[in-house]
Amino acid sequence: MSAMAMTTSLRATRSLRTGPVACGLRRFSDYIEIARKMKDTPYNPAVEGEVKCPDYVGWDAAVDTDFHKLQTGPWKKGGRPYEQICDSALDLVGFTPMVRMSRLAKHLEVDCEILGKCEFFNAGGSVKDRIGKRMIEEAEKSGRIKKGDILIEPTSGNTGIGLCMAAAIKGYRMIICLPMKMSGEKVNTMKTLGAEIIRTPTEAAWNALDSHIYLSARLAKELNGHVLDQYKNAGNPLAHYEGTAEEIIEQTGGKLDYMVMSAGTGGTVTGCALKLKEKIPGIKIVAVDPYGSILAAPDSMNDKSVRTGAGVGTQYQVEGIGYDFIPTVIDKRAIDYWVKTDDDESFAMGRNLIRHEGLLIGGSCGATMAGAFRFIKENKIGAGKRVAILFADSSRNYMSKNMDDSWMEANGFSMKEINRTCNEKGYYAKLYKVAGICLR
Repeated sequence: MSAMAMTTSLRATRSLRTGPVACGLRRFSDYIEIARKMKDTPYNPAVEGEVKCPDYVGWDAAVDTDFHKLQTGPWKKGGRPYEQICDSALDLVGFTPMVRMSRLAKHLEVDCEILGKCEFFNAGGSVKDRIGKRMIEEAEKSGRIKKGDILIEPTSGNTGIGLCMAAAIKGYRMIICLPMKMSGEKVNTMKTLGAEIIRTPTEAAWNALDSHIYLSARLAKELNGHVLDQYKNAGNPLAHYEGTAEEIIEQTGGKLDYMVMSAGTGGTVTGCALKLKEKIPGIKIVAVDPYGSILAAPDSMNDKSVRTGAGVGTQYQVEGIGYDFIPTVIDKRAIDYWVKTDDDESFAMGRNLIRHEGLLIGGSCGATMAGAFRFIKENKIGAGKRVAILFADSSRNYMSKNMDDSWMEANGFSMKEINRTCNEKGYYAKLYKVAGICLR
């Protein structure tokens, strides 16, 4: 269909668009039809009116105000008794376990204690379940949304799953805008939860007219939907400030020297960092960012991987972390060190985690652990020190990608070498040479 024909078709469907009260009376399939046509129709302001892409500028006064205003008070310690019968899967978000990774430490010849915060034990399978639940709850409290409304979210997948799970339980209709590189497992999970998935080009810049972010803004205007917007919603870091970080403090007894997390939206690392620094004097926060992303500071860290040549704009395979813009919910002032990682070392470290600790983690967890390992070795973190690493999601989302040997080989990752890093002590460090310096 030509662009002109698509525009004409879109005009014809605009009669479906109604006010927010009548919205709930329409079939969701009507809105899905419009969404699919809009995805294939170039943006035309003469037809749609002005649609602005969100402006993301890093942590600003607006998100700082919301972050402090929406805090709910004292932490409830202790988690859930195992015999408790929960009212819904949303009650199974949070209170995730922490594991001492002594076997991996021995294999990698690391002398410090390393701990894994296993966020894939959340009900929907990732750390993003926390923000999906929190953002919807905050929107309900403020009166912004009500049962039956359409929620639209641009996501790399895990936030989408968290939102879709909460939407299915609470009675919202969900449209997800998702770049093509994200795994089929994520797509199928969200579809099963009742969402409509609209795919966008992986290579599209965040503010390009065909990006998942811009398309979400167009759809929200056309369908009277709501973009809760994980990139600037204070509920994102708050979920970790009042939840994840408090759990870490309780589980470690407040005895922790370093906390390592990957950065995507930056909400996890920001929320955890702010709380941990309030409660644990002297703790240092380490953020991991893949080559191809621009999040690390100083900017020069993003330029080029000495080992692989990957740099700003390079397409990388690890999902869910790194961006080509600075989300509003990341406060870089809370981060003490940055580490950059390449795909090959990330996927290899993921295999090592699974092989030696039996933790069925996702690809970004491999990146986080690879960054932690590099940081530990570069900075000579030795015996008597304790390092915690946050593992964001599970292998469930990547069975057809980095968990598949054939996919790995087809995408240039040598399984022979990766298996050798798992089987031969010291070979991982030899193969994936230190690529840069961690800067304060």
